[in-house]
Amino acid sequence: MSLDTREWLLTNGLGSFASGTVADARTRTYHGWLIAALDPPSQRQLLLSHLEASLEVASSVVALSTNFWGNGAVAPTGYKLLQSFAIEPIPTWIWGEDNWQLSRLMVMPYGLVKDQGEQPAFCNRILIQYCYEGSDVAILRLRPMIGERDFHHQQAPDLQFSQLIGQQQICLQAFRPGQVGTPWQLRWTQGNYQADPMWYWDYSLPEETLRGLGDREDLYSPGYLTITLQPRASVTVEARVGWSDSQLFLSSGEFEQAVQAEQERLVRQFAHLTQTDNSVEPAIWQRLLRAGDQFIVYRASITGPTAIAGYPWFNDWGRDTLIALPGLALATQRFHLAKGLLQTFGRYCRYGLIPNTYPDARD
Repeated sequence: MSLDTREWLLTNGLGSFASGTVADARTRTYHGWLIAALDPPSQRQLLLSHLEASLEVASSVVALSTNFWGNGAVAPTGYKLLQSFAIEPIPTWIWGEDNWQLSRLMVMPYGLVKDQGEQPAFCNRILIQYCYEGSDVAILRLRPMIGERDFHHQQAPDLQFSQLIGQQQICLQAFRPGQVGTPWQLRWTQGNYQADPMWYWDYSLPEETLRGLGDREDLYSPGYLTITLQPRASVTVEARVGWSDSQLFLSSGEFEQAVQAEQERLVRQFAHLTQTDNSVEPAIWQRLLRAGDQFIVYRASITGPTAIAGYPWFNDWGRDTLIALPGLALATQRFHLAKGLLQTFGRYCRYGLIPNTYPDARD
């Protein structure tokens, strides 16, 4: 496969997202696997950039990642082993050679949790699953590359990280003198973790170079995870905002449960809808529905729905929401959503004017 820089996107209904390229190379400041909206849909922070992956099969080690560097190098060149990519039903990459195949699947569960009679709760997380096929036992090594930065800016090594190592999990937090960052954790279903903290310097972001913006970044890695995989075995890794008091391990079935839950949520969203435009193929119609749903998010400051003006750059804008409302809410017969969007911006109407933006930080 060539170095395909077409992009993919996952969202969670809170403004959090994950994004990257088909070839798995980071080319933008906005590429990362857990960019969490800490005050939905605002205060978006990159926490997990990606996992550097390598696979050892029959005493041969291959690097599966692809990175651009400040000196112009592209290394490793894992994209050369990439056999296929599919966006549906969830983003799936497959790397392989004659005697092995490794797939990676990703899902970002819907983040708005509503308990009976209680205020909505937020859950920002992503699940990554690796599945191995081959004739020999393989060793997969995963090195998390992390940061603590606003999603508009690049990470620099001006902060430190603490890590608390538990059973099949680590709790992470960045800090500077007089300032602490977001607590979050990594969990995994199997494997041995080794603390090995280090900085990786001078990643290059080619798309930012083309835009004339800052295009260099340094990322921190707290250590690495080693997993022995029998043929047809898998491992799941979860990155989640917050530290849980629970000692429960990440279960092997949680990935499939998250995928099923998201599919069921989408069915519920559009169960009432019958396609009225026969000129659109059913498969394309379903894709349009799912794509539009990615832009509908919950705004915590007004406890109501709003619409992101565009990933990965923008927040919710009044002008763009009203332009998109007929397609997002009326054509899809989501009239309750249309009412909610109008109320979101209409409550701040002054002298016939509706605000275009909300401040990123609360007053």
